[in-house]
Parts: sequence; structure tokens; C-alpha cells
Amino acid sequence: MSPTQRTSFAEALIPGATRPVVIGEYPYYRADPANWAANLRELRALGVDVVSCYLPWRFHETAGPLGRAEGDRSFDFTGKTDPQRDVVGLLELAAAAGLSVLLKPGPFIHAEVQLGGLPDRLCGPEHTPYQGLDGTVLTSQGKPLPSLLDPAVQAETEAWLKAVADEVVAGATAPDGPVVALQLGNEGTCGDAHLPVDAQDASPPARRAFAHWLTGRDLPDEAALAAQDVTQWTSATRQLWSRWSGHAIVGLWDRISALFPEGPARLANVPLTEVTAPRAALDAWAARQSAIQGSGYFVGHTEWIGNPARETTAFGSHLAGILLGGTDVAEANWGFTWTDESYARPATPVFNALLALLLGSTTVSVYTACATENWGPLVDMDPDGLRAEGVDPGLHAPPYTPGAPLAESGSHQANAEGLRLLAAFLERFGDLLTGSVLDRDAVVLVDRALPEAGAWQRTGRTVLAELAEAVDRQLAHSGLLFGLGWLDENPAPAADGTPVPVAVLRAGHPDGDLPGELRLPADRSADGAAAAFVASIAAGLRAPAGGSWTTAHGRARLLSRSGPDGVRVIGAFNPTEADDRVTGTGTGGGWTLDLPAGSAAVLVTRDGALTGWLATPEEPSATPAALTWGGESADAKRVTAS
Repeated sequence: MSPTQRTSFAEALIPGATRPVVIGEYPYYRADPANWAANLRELRALGVDVVSCYLPWRFHETAGPLGRAEGDRSFDFTGKTDPQRDVVGLLELAAAAGLSVLLKPGPFIHAEVQLGGLPDRLCGPEHTPYQGLDGTVLTSQGKPLPSLLDPAVQAETEAWLKAVADEVVAGATAPDGPVVALQLGNEGTCGDAHLPVDAQDASPPARRAFAHWLTGRDLPDEAALAAQDVTQWTSATRQLWSRWSGHAIVGLWDRISALFPEGPARLANVPLTEVTAPRAALDAWAARQSAIQGSGYFVGHTEWIGNPARETTAFGSHLAGILLGGTDVAEANWGFTWTDESYARPATPVFNALLALLLGSTTVSVYTACATENWGPLVDMDPDGLRAEGVDPGLHAPPYTPGAPLAESGSHQANAEGLRLLAAFLERFGDLLTGSVLDRDAVVLVDRALPEAGAWQRTGRTVLAELAEAVDRQLAHSGLLFGLGWLDENPAPAADGTPVPVAVLRAGHPDGDLPGELRLPADRSADGAAAAFVASIAAGLRAPAGGSWTTAHGRARLLSRSGPDGVRVIGAFNPTEADDRVTGTGTGGGWTLDLPAGSAAVLVTRDGALTGWLATPEEPSATPAALTWGGESADAKRVTAS
């Protein structure tokens, strides 16, 4: 059961919001309770609208009156056993600071917490493990995670979630309390919504559920055979498994949602996946989208697939994933420096936030907003388990996360400048972003049968992967943006209401293709056909819909949005290691933007005149972005963090 959706997730978080909303993660279970109030007030001052936090099950569970006897569980949400467990008090502090709250109770939360927050007993031999069709067991710190379709596990998780619902949420929902939204599960159910199709849960309970879904009846012999012997599956059965993999995740979200009171919006959090990921993970992700987007829940995405400010492949993956998913940002890196030190400096997270905003996100996520330093063994990850998975335990030492805008001590870190900059920009121009439409030169509608079958392809590039690469290539080299959508959906018109040219990629034999349509076998490599199709459509298009511009070196990508009253918002992004210059048309002889490596800039115009602009803060020893408008410097109209 899910509540009726409002227009956007931003409006669900803050009713009446006319600009994108800033969500800042605060892991209270890693912070000294003496610092909570001051941290929350400072996050609000930095521009955070909504504070989000996971609730680790293993941290809040305590022994009942009978000790740890089977079935004897109790939970502490008020700090009676440990002040750090006083999440009810935390909500009161958030409300006092002027913050709304997004709660994320799991049951699996990941969040770099031991076993994703699950109690140890759920990851033992007495419970059915989460095991894919390929035999892979999903693990956390070297221990098997349980199948959430195991009835015994479901009974335990429902006891936990019902306790959160009754003891935390029921008395704190908006408008009288701060809780405006709940996240259902995490990245699917336990980090699985982007897995290859043969790695998703195929434990005996999952296969029984699939067989039931196939027929609508309880385990007829033929469905049981199809569900249990993957080597004998037909291509049609494999395609149905691809489709069901989304329904399986949504079904678990439904069970979670039904335990909570009406009122708070429901958010589902789905990871983006790499276009070049092995085992056709992009197609598996896409095959789940029909069920996920049709679930009735708000759908957000996480961005843990590389740095689009530094890597063109990551940029292309973000572009394709957000276009196909139509999602808001649920979790973005503002301080993890494990693989990329640039996340501790504001240019990188601001670049990534601006990219998502130009593509239509109504939220900015800051994960985490505060670098916390105080947690105990129930939260700390097992060092031996980390080593077993090839991870250096030192990466998980305090603080969590090193580059966050705010330190738990209250001091501002480098990324505070980026957070203030975004908050200032959204305060001035955020309504123009939400009131505008992404300019697309054409839309490619994809037959869902292509990723459903392509998810099983193990050699060559799938049709969807080749299409995604072709879309990014066209944007980089010709300035043309191809929107992506699904054949069973109607593409949105342009800002002025006119239709956008549509092309169709359909599964089937290539004979008899219609103009603007290409049929490709669903179970074979694309072999260049999808890329050639996009190129042929591009050849028939005129200048980009968002206006005329050129890049000096072909490195920058430009996106634009158009709104009423002559509004146009132009976003320029340089996801490379070398500088570029963009030249465009406008009043007074046009404009020129010098765009350093790894930087982005957004220009806001009305009737061809510049209203304001901002650029990512420059990297140390780098040349800052510079805009010349009509032959004159535009510094006077530059948005700053001060």
C-alpha cells in the first residue's frame, strides 16, 4: 500500500516546495549525543532542508525480559539503555532546528554498518541465504546475507519494522512532527536492485515465489520445474525471470510500507549501474524498471558508479540511468575518499549535483552531511570480514565520512563551501529548474523486451548498452541530446508543448522496419546497429533544441532546460582531464565559457539575457571557470557561497 504521490518528491518532502530540496544524511549512531543538537542546527544553517538517517536494527535491539531467548526481542529508541539510541529525542532536536526528517529503517541498510545493520543471528546457517541463480551468495563482511523471502526472516524483520512504526514514526509524522518520508529497504531490498539478473535472490523461497508469479497458482509441477532448473529454462522463461526480478523487489517494499502509518511519503532507493558493467547488469537494472516505476512509490537513485566529474564513462552511465529511470537523487557522495580524493573538495560533489538537477532531479543529496567520529562495536564493521572481501579495514576508521561539509566538532570543512553554493543557487533559481523541461532533440523509445532478454547476454554489447553509449557520444560530439524512454510510455512534449521527434528500438526481426524504427533480435549483440540507428536519426536533426553552441575541443557536454516566460537554464559539464571552451549564441554577440577540467557551470537566462550563473569551486592551483557574455565579463552576476 502506498500513498498517493504528489507532483514531485521535493513536494512530498516539503509541501508547496517550488525548488529542489536539499537532503543531508546524519548518522546519529556514529555521533556523540552531546553534539546532535548543534550539528543539526549547523546543517540547517548550511542549507539542508531535510535530514535523513538510517536506523540500524542491530544497534537498537536489546535483550528482552527473558534475556536473549528465541523470540524475546525488545528495542530501545528512547535512550534508556544508551543515550545514542535516543532516536525519538533526535527527531525532537531535528524539529527544533527547523529540519524535516527522512527515516530509513531497512531492514538492511548497508551504511557501512556491520552486516548492513542486521542482527548476527540472521546471517547464520539457520536461515536461508540470499543466493543467485549462478550460485553466488550475497555477503556482508564475508558472512551470508539472508533471503528476505525466507518466512522466518520475514517474521523477524516485520517485528523490527513494526517496532519502528509504533515507537518512532507514529508519534512523529508531519504535519505535527518532523517525519515526512520513509525509505523502503535499501538499494532494492539489500543492495540488489542493480545486480546481474542471475545474481538476484533465487533461494528456494524466491523460486517458489517466481513459480507462483508465473501461474498465479501454488506450485503446479510445470512451473516448479521451470523455477528450479535454470539449465532447462527456455528463453521465454529467462525473460520472465528478468521481469519478475523487479516485481520481487516491489513486493518486499509493499510488505514494509504496509507496516507503517499513512502520511509519510514512501521512497524507494535504486542504484544506478554502469553502462559497461559485466554480465549485462545495465539490462537487468532496466528490466526491473517497469515494476519499480509502476510501484506507486517515489523512486530515487544512488550514485556509487564512478565519478562523472572525472570519468566520461561514469558521466555516460549517469546520463543514461537518470534519463531511463526518471529518478531523483537519493544518495550522492559528499565525502567518501576511498577511491577518489576529489570527493573531499567541493568541485566534485557540486558538479554531480548540478548534472542531476539539469536532468530533472528535484532533490540534492549530501551523503554524509556531517563527518562523525563516535561509534561502538555494534556498528563497527568486522575487520576480518572486510579483509576476506579484499577491503582494507583502515578505510572504515573514524571519521565517517572524512570529506563531509560539517565536522562533528562543529567546524566547517572544504565541502561546506559547495553546500552553501548550491543552497544559494537553489534559493535564487531553484524554482526555474523545477518549472522547466529538459530540452531533447529526439527521444528513443525502447521495447522492454530488449533489456529483459539482453540481461542474459554474456558476449558483446547489448542493444541497451550500445544505445546508452551512443546517446553520450552524440551529446559530446554533436551537442544533440537523445532522451530515453520506454515504448509503453508517452514521451513528454517540449516546453512549448510541441512533440519531440520519436525513434523506436523494437525487439524482433529486422525485416520491414518503418521510418524512425529499428527492429533488433532481443538475444543477440547489437553489433553497431543501435549506434548506427542513433547516428542516422541525428543526421536528420537541425541545431540542438537547447540552442547553438560549439566546444573548442569536444570535451564539454551541454544540457539545457526551457521554461515559461523565455527562461532557459544551460548546464555545461567537462568530465575530462583537460580544459575546454564553450561558445554559444545570446544577446550582445554571444557568450564564451572557459571550462576547466572536471568543472561545471550553469547559466540562467531569460529572453536571451543572462540573469545569473554559477560554477563549481575551482580545484587547488586550477584556473577558475570564466564567462564572457556579450563581450563583457559576467562576474557581477555570478552566484557565490557567501
